[in-house]
Amino acid sequence: MNQFFSFRRFSLLVSKHWADNKKRYLLSVIGFVLLLIVWFVFTILVDAQNPMQQEIQIITFFFGLFGTGAFYASQYFRDLGSRAKGINFLLVPASAFEKILCSILFTIVIFFTVFTAAFYIVDFLMVTISNQFLPVHDPVRQRGVINVFRAFILPFDGMSTLNVLLIFLAVQSIFLLGSVYFSKYSFIKTVISGFVVFFLLFCLIYLLYEQLMPQGGYVDGLFTSFRVSVNGNDDHLVKVPDWIGWLIHFMLMYAITPFLWVVSYYRLKEKQV
Repeated sequence: MNQFFSFRRFSLLVSKHWADNKKRYLLSVIGFVLLLIVWFVFTILVDAQNPMQQEIQIITFFFGLFGTGAFYASQYFRDLGSRAKGINFLLVPASAFEKILCSILFTIVIFFTVFTAAFYIVDFLMVTISNQFLPVHDPVRQRGVINVFRAFILPFDGMSTLNVLLIFLAVQSIFLLGSVYFSKYSFIKTVISGFVVFFLLFCLIYLLYEQLMPQGGYVDGLFTSFRVSVNGNDDHLVKVPDWIGWLIHFMLMYAITPFLWVVSYYRLKEKQV
């Protein structure tokens, strides 16, 4: 049998993970639904004249998606923080790749599907109740179940929606990596580490674009030209190929998530050994 990946072994691992955690997952979903209902009821009581505004629905969805998603991903490998549970987890007859693939399935695919379904069930219920029992004082702001990916207060088209999903993938992957690296307090430690890395990247990008690259650039064919001053004369041009900017954009938007998965795999593989 292939030691790297076996579909039968992977399906058994998924079944085992669900069997071990289904009670906790079901209670978490019920708790999230109840908390969402309480939140929407609170917003209706605060602003009874314009309840269930589109802005509230959008903010609730994205805040809940990124907040609960990051926390869940940071807790996926929490068994590694306990010696007894960690040994039991490592003794499960599955490869590190299958375990990482299982974590991606639950923390990204299944979580996003369940979260979106739960949100829209509650959202539809609360919008229906508010339309049934509360008058509309502003016809322009007619209440309705909103498509959060095509909200008017956010310029979402096909590409921007894709970008939001890519950001969600990156955030989940960061906290999943933190769950593998940090045995205890993984969520807090990942948040702190993430802010440190983000700050360092921000400083690096600022240094490259604001200090090394002068102002006044313009596009010339396949190059971006920058006019710089040499001995007081502003007549020297520095040309930077546009593919550098494309490469940076590609790495930040598309390559960071697979890179984090690979790092998580090797980190978990070390623990396997």
